[in-house]
Amino acid sequence: MHRPEVLLPVAFLIAIVVGTALLALPQMSHDGVGLLEAFFTATSAVCVTGLVVVDTGTAFTSAGQTVIAILIQLGGLGIMTLSVFALVLTGRRVSIDQENTIKESFTAVARWRLSRLLGTVVGFTVLLEGAGCVVLYMGLHDWGQAAFHSISAFCNAGFSTFATSLREQSTGTVAVILVLFVLGGLGFTTLVELVHKRGSGQRFSLHARLVFLTTFLLWVGGTLLLWAAERGGLGDAFFMSASARTAGFETTSVGGLSGASLLILIPLMFIGASPGSTGGGIKTTTLALAVLVVRGALGGRDRVTTRGREIPNDLVRRMFAVIVCSMLVVFAAIFLLQVFEGTDLLPLAFEAVSAFATVGLSTGVTPDLTAPSKILLCALMFIGRVGSLSIFLLLVRDRSASRVRYPEERILIG
Repeated sequence: MHRPEVLLPVAFLIAIVVGTALLALPQMSHDGVGLLEAFFTATSAVCVTGLVVVDTGTAFTSAGQTVIAILIQLGGLGIMTLSVFALVLTGRRVSIDQENTIKESFTAVARWRLSRLLGTVVGFTVLLEGAGCVVLYMGLHDWGQAAFHSISAFCNAGFSTFATSLREQSTGTVAVILVLFVLGGLGFTTLVELVHKRGSGQRFSLHARLVFLTTFLLWVGGTLLLWAAERGGLGDAFFMSASARTAGFETTSVGGLSGASLLILIPLMFIGASPGSTGGGIKTTTLALAVLVVRGALGGRDRVTTRGREIPNDLVRRMFAVIVCSMLVVFAAIFLLQVFEGTDLLPLAFEAVSAFATVGLSTGVTPDLTAPSKILLCALMFIGRVGSLSIFLLLVRDRSASRVRYPEERILIG
């Protein structure tokens, strides 16, 4: 039970169970919520998704919204990160497995001392969420609302106490939330590198450069495609292109978008944010590596190279494992949702990808789903948040290389 790939899901499960119990208390909601609704909300909060079956602003009291914000914060930073940080602060011994769990999430600064790494992560979070809260208060004039939305935005959770998300909010409020979830989606290692190397003349790491480039191309490409599909609303297209990659906030109703727009948002959601971030999805660097592999194959090269660097083969194998496993999970979920509901396929597929990628955008069908479908979405959110990381930790565990080699035999491809 001390293996990190086991500890992480268990920690998240405990948070979900405790969150469910708290949200089911009478004082947490105005008219009471059922156990399934409390469980769904707690899962969505801990997994920083944002899918809801009851309206956060009208169903829950201030106490209930505070619990949701705490669950979002725990899920955004990662329970393991927070627990180890607490151990470091109190001077208690941190196990090697716990230390490796944290460092695998922040590989670009893995040579740092653990106390410095955790202090930087929590420091960045407090600083950015605090600044966001202050700026949001200027527009919302409510400290509770400002704090809730700052936490939800930086953690890419997509929860809002506004019934219409951000559709009726000022441009300034929308802009602040946009900045917060974009920074949260870049990943802590990229943020640390951006701060430390900005203006120093030092080159960014290959990881950071791929994150910046892929994020930019996805944002711009998604904006143009959404703008063309909806034939107008460039500002909404600009925001939704960024929000679709795990933030989950809306400036326009997703349920009112065309089928073409939904088909554009689905792959953006599936790709998600960047490694070491508060977002989900298969991650931007996974997509970047897949593109590099395809480029190399078409160019007849037997090695994956870019910008004067060669990508190790073990990373290529992990990339294929992440993409294939994620696609299989999503396909199975869409199939089961169709069996359970029997309604239009596209909205169900959209909800499934949104849940798996911990995005939270919805066409509006989630509250009306049957109990089996809601439980399935909870499982998807959980797998999308901790399942992929657990698989990653299993893949990166040191294993002695096998000395057994077999004869090669070629097969036909394509």
